[in-house]
Amino acid sequence: MTKQGHYEGLRRRHIAAGTIIFKEGDAGDYAYIIEEGSVEISTVIDGKPVVLNVLGQGIMFGELALVDGRTRSASASANTNVLLTVVTKEQVNMRVESADPILRMLLFVVMRYFRSETSWRTRGKALKPPVIEEVGLTQPTIDLNRKIGEAVDLIRMESELRVAVAEKQFCLHYQPIIDIPTGAIAGFEALIRWHSPSRGFIRPDVFIAIAESTSLILPIGEWVIEESGKALNQLSALSEQPLFMSINVASRQIEEPTFTQTLVGIVQKLGINNRQIKLEILERSLFDSDIAQQWIQDVRKLGFPLSLDDFGTGYSSLQYLNDYHLDNLKIDRSFVWGLGNKTNSANLCKAMVDLAKALGMSVIAEGIETAAQAEVLRELGCDMGQGYYYSPPVPIEEAIALMTKPLAVSNPQPEL
Repeated sequence: MTKQGHYEGLRRRHIAAGTIIFKEGDAGDYAYIIEEGSVEISTVIDGKPVVLNVLGQGIMFGELALVDGRTRSASASANTNVLLTVVTKEQVNMRVESADPILRMLLFVVMRYFRSETSWRTRGKALKPPVIEEVGLTQPTIDLNRKIGEAVDLIRMESELRVAVAEKQFCLHYQPIIDIPTGAIAGFEALIRWHSPSRGFIRPDVFIAIAESTSLILPIGEWVIEESGKALNQLSALSEQPLFMSINVASRQIEEPTFTQTLVGIVQKLGINNRQIKLEILERSLFDSDIAQQWIQDVRKLGFPLSLDDFGTGYSSLQYLNDYHLDNLKIDRSFVWGLGNKTNSANLCKAMVDLAKALGMSVIAEGIETAAQAEVLRELGCDMGQGYYYSPPVPIEEAIALMTKPLAVSNPQPEL
């Protein structure tokens, strides 16, 4: 039971002295904060009531069953007339689920051991090793064990990710970005891959989330810039026209004061024109408007093009287009997939293209998988596109091969 600040706007209950608030074994639907008076926490041992604690103003109680979903481990009654603030299960769970996974794991572990300790003290039972076999366990216990197991696995993966950074276990694949009107390769997007020695292939969305939460994204991001820059030099040597390399930038990198300096240093060392490095950012990276706006101003002054990735999937896309000066808008694959068979998808893509053009931005569509989709985008005036229809992300050797021979779909036609 922990001290808590007052929750504003929550329900309050006046309870008379001697009234039972909840009994041991009841469902844990609410927790309470004592605003006035005191509350007695008790249990029954050998048929006799035993007072465990008397709690006063500012203390929360009843939260254990609220979080782990098990029944009450003790009873609570009003020791005096009390005023309680009621805290619902939804309010607590929403905050627990939004917390860092490792913090959640620690919370669940502490709760499990607290319940074991309480059981030992109140029942005189010897502590037993955790039961691995789930047969006969209640659903809340199974759910708790599952959550702890998932969080422990995330901690293990974080440790493995640190080793991967030190040992450079990553590789980059490159997906060509096509100039839709001509069918020529205009540039590439660098996409990181991690093949763990123990786990095999790990999806980028899994390990990048861990990297962002632990700041490992900073050394990983620095490595990506350098490796993709080297690849750009190799690919540009095979092209008559200047190519660009798109690099994804995470919000944690934007927040890092030295990131821009690091970016410039690597690009200069490799002899690359800043205009050839396209920085892709997500809408959520722009939530801290002051930091994001300053960063955008800084990199634009240095000549780096900026692209808003996954456009249309967030809540404030139009606001961002109005507030920030960006060079490219990237239509999310979820809108592209419906082209050729869904009228609404074509209308939405047309609206995005028209909006971008009105703001002086070029448009890139991602997730193009069919000739029909490519043709609709061409008719709508979309500038560039990428997707498996043209090529999946490939290692540098295959990307070089793409530069030495024409793409098989250089002039895409709609499928019959």
